Amino acid sequence: MKFIDVDGVSTRCLVAGQPDAPSIMLIHGLSLTADIWSRHIDHLARNFRVIAPDMLGHGFTRPRDGERTTIPSKLAHLIRLADIMGMDRFVVSGSSYGGLIGANLFLAHPDRINKLVINGSGSCFNTEAQLAEFLTRIHKSYKPTLTRSTPQMWRDRLTNSVFELASIPPELPMLLSLCYAQPWVERCWDETIETMRDAAAFRPYRILERLETVSAKTFVVWGRNDKGGNYESAVAAVARMPHAHLIALDRCGHLPMLEQTEIYNRVIDDFLCDRMDA
Repeated sequence: MKFIDVDGVSTRCLVAGQPDAPSIMLIHGLSLTADIWSRHIDHLARNFRVIAPDMLGHGFTRPRDGERTTIPSKLAHLIRLADIMGMDRFVVSGSSYGGLIGANLFLAHPDRINKLVINGSGSCFNTEAQLAEFLTRIHKSYKPTLTRSTPQMWRDRLTNSVFELASIPPELPMLLSLCYAQPWVERCWDETIETMRDAAAFRPYRILERLETVSAKTFVVWGRNDKGGNYESAVAAVARMPHAHLIALDRCGHLPMLEQTEIYNRVIDDFLCDRMDA
């Protein structure tokens, strides 16, 4: 675990692997932290240099005073982190909202991103109406207790995201409670939600209408029991992408890297090593 200075932003990262190995950046989802990758990082580190940051305005990465945590600011922060870490070309794997950020990172810097993994991302593949309904529900559910959260509250919320409670790392609810005790986090969470709820402001960053332009080799991983993303939408989306594969995992909800770690690690290996094309 490191705090890396990114142009004055102390950026909390989980880092593993040899510095001269090929690089992969792991991007967490909305309301969560880099720790969702805790069961995946060491496996990847056998062959990759792994960087898993808390995004700008999330986790323990506090933005500069007065800085808004918009999608452009998050993209700029991540690409500068890659610059500082010497990542000229790298793979991006994003979970949920992190999949949306990862896809936008590719579209903004196609020369830098050689492969893309999208994990259970309704943010990428839902229609405007589907996304608006989801965000309204999330805001109504999370907002009243966000900064007064307890480990039990986060345990309950995560239970709704996964197929089996046992898949949640026991330390994660405590860590999230600590994260949301920071006074600046609520403002950043509000800005993220409100940006996505504003259809006009969010439209330039939607992926569903630009799927044909996501030309990177892309692997989409979906849990068949995911309550936050529509599997049929993912199937239709992948059919429109030039170089995309889709796999659905049984007995799996919204966080396949935690819920089906062994299978997840194996299928990601196949994708990264191009065995899917064999």
